[in-house]
Amino acid sequence: MSAQVHAVISPERSFAEAPTFAPTRLADRSEWLDALRGFALLGILVYNMMTFSGYVFRSVLPPVQHAWSALDPSLDYLVHALVEGKFYSLFSFLFGLGFALQMRRAEALGGEALSALRRRLVWLLVFGLAHALLIWFGDILTVYALFGFVLLLWFRHMSQRALLAWAVSFLTLPVLIYLVFLAFHMSDPLGGPATPGATGESLLGKAVRAMATGSYVDVLQTNALFYPGGWLRRAVRLMLPRIFGMFLLGMWVCRIGLPVLRDTQRPMLRRWLLWGVLLGLPLNAAYAALGSGGALLPASATGLLVIVSASLGIPLLCLAYVAAFALFWRRSRPDNLLVTAGRTALSQYLAQSIVCVTLFYGIGFGLFGQLSYGVALAIAIAVYVVLAWLSRLWLRSHAQGPMEALWRRLSYSAAAASERAAAR
Repeated sequence: MSAQVHAVISPERSFAEAPTFAPTRLADRSEWLDALRGFALLGILVYNMMTFSGYVFRSVLPPVQHAWSALDPSLDYLVHALVEGKFYSLFSFLFGLGFALQMRRAEALGGEALSALRRRLVWLLVFGLAHALLIWFGDILTVYALFGFVLLLWFRHMSQRALLAWAVSFLTLPVLIYLVFLAFHMSDPLGGPATPGATGESLLGKAVRAMATGSYVDVLQTNALFYPGGWLRRAVRLMLPRIFGMFLLGMWVCRIGLPVLRDTQRPMLRRWLLWGVLLGLPLNAAYAALGSGGALLPASATGLLVIVSASLGIPLLCLAYVAAFALFWRRSRPDNLLVTAGRTALSQYLAQSIVCVTLFYGIGFGLFGQLSYGVALAIAIAVYVVLAWLSRLWLRSHAQGPMEALWRRLSYSAAAASERAAAR
């Protein structure tokens, strides 16, 4: 690390004036990172809309002719090529980056600050479990919380070079695992797609019917069934190594000083953008054309091409998105919708689920399976804009989003109490 970078991001310079371990002050935030986080939230909602709207379950839903449904195949392809995998990877990258910053601050302040950081992860796990079991089964917060503990325990003191090496290893690990799948002719433990008309006969069909027309108790039962299935799905589709690899890549980017020294990193960022466009885009186009994650099992030569394109193309395109924001974002109005969404990311993520479950499930407006994918995507964008606008209004009179403020109180209250006791 250069002396200049070390001077900017070392704990002594960054946090010597901070008497307690507390959230980053608004004046110290990187606006382009908040905007990038807001962009990631939009991509996550766009992809999750496949599930919220029932589009992903169309094989077990009664066939219905929807308005604008002729656009669905093209939109499906574009979302798989440009969105699927890229935005949870981008959010994982940002989580690793932010967590590395928090670890630096905690290490500079001592044991109680590290305890507060551990409490943050515990409460994130609690929020994630509540989200998954009480609202929507497709939660990602629990994955981030558990991986955060792994970062804290084993990767906190790792050198820059070792972090980068481990990041690359985890990002390429799915290819090696898939070769094992091929050697043992692994089939899909989740089973093949259900046949049309099986809604009343299969377990999947019953769960889909519960979402479409069931009571809240039915939804809770479906969440309890699908949430563990989501972990199995991430495992068999080899998503977990990529998520963790992007965590480590985010930590490495923090170590080289990108959040505060992006102008000095412009040559590297231009290379990221170039490789993302020249190699990442074609690889993701191939990934979508070959069938994306659904083509992995049973193991086949096509599946090997899919996992190779994903393991190379998804991180490259994700880094191209990072580079585009780092290179071209210039300070905007403080109430820019991307920025306000990024500053209230936890509140936004949970609110997206609440709103979409209300719109689509039978316990709400019952639009599940009733709309074309194109209309569902238009609704996703509208939901994002409205929630970001509400965040803008909230932040005019509050320092943080509502869930961020709760998370802060739960995580830092014990640390503050200890400091008050010591002061006496």
